[in-house]
Amino acid sequence: MRRALAVLLVFVMLSSVVSPTMAANTAEMKPIMATERTELHKNINIIKVDPVLENATPYWIIIAAGIIEKGRAATFKYIDSSTNLTKEEKIELKKFVKELWRKYRVRSIKDGNVTLITLNSKAGLNLTQEEKAMLEKVAQAVNEYFSTKYGGDVGILWNVDTHQSIIYISCIKWGIYRDYCNITMDHADDPDYWPHLPSDHYYNPDTGVGSAPYYCWYYAYGARSYYRNGDMYNAFQGLGWASHFLTDVGNPLHTGREADQALHKWVHTAYEDYVSNNWESGYNFKSVIEDNRYYYAINDPWDATENLASYSHYYFDTLYLTIYNNPDTWQSSTLVRSITEDSLLETAKYVLGLVKYVTG
Repeated sequence: MRRALAVLLVFVMLSSVVSPTMAANTAEMKPIMATERTELHKNINIIKVDPVLENATPYWIIIAAGIIEKGRAATFKYIDSSTNLTKEEKIELKKFVKELWRKYRVRSIKDGNVTLITLNSKAGLNLTQEEKAMLEKVAQAVNEYFSTKYGGDVGILWNVDTHQSIIYISCIKWGIYRDYCNITMDHADDPDYWPHLPSDHYYNPDTGVGSAPYYCWYYAYGARSYYRNGDMYNAFQGLGWASHFLTDVGNPLHTGREADQALHKWVHTAYEDYVSNNWESGYNFKSVIEDNRYYYAINDPWDATENLASYSHYYFDTLYLTIYNNPDTWQSSTLVRSITEDSLLETAKYVLGLVKYVTG
């Protein structure tokens, strides 16, 4: 009897030893590798702005807004709401914008679920210095409106909770020991507070500018080396850092158009607040991460970051114009919600792949 109890005790002790990739509550079902990317941007109506217009001026969004009544009304609303403009200045600005829309007419060309906004004239866009100065005043009115309504500072976000949630959930899905998941989660937001981090830690797929791919690769590669050498703290700390840069580019507004966003920075802030406010309540965007079962196999974190940025960047024009044209109602837009959910779903697949890259 004593011998049987001793054997049973040894069995229980051996059974209690867990590997770094076995959580206290092992995931019921491990993620499934996505063999191919199908149904990209499915059932979402896309707006693309002609590069000729976008590259001609960082104020393109004001010109493009003239194509629909909502855009025109929103622009006038921004001007009328300004407390920094006199009544005479508001009248002058609105008159200027009307003349600008007549001078630089835009049109839309629909092809399937994609609508292209382009200049009506092949002559292009040649703004005078006076027009640029007036457009700057309109942009200031836009910023004032969004700043008053939403407040906050423009960051490099999703946001802290979003970064931490995505990587924590991803680690748990792989059955990683919870203490290691917590290390990764705790360090996922660190890069936001690094004083030495350059301002270009995003990625613009149109220009190839941005250091996010490098930083994701650098910290992921280091984390994998630590993991293979049994240094679990540094491995999962590095994974948290790497995930930050990958997750960042899953946000369409963190994929470039730097000059445009500098002029209309509060549009960026408003969207980040929207995601944060609906993370665990409202639309519960967190559930998109929780419900995902698929991952992309990652061989090179640098390439993975560029690929995710290219995917989410496809939504940039649609998201930016929808927010601009609907300053008070865009948060209830099914289009904005769909874009956010699809971008997060794609992000979830890449982050799961990143975890496997480091620990696989």
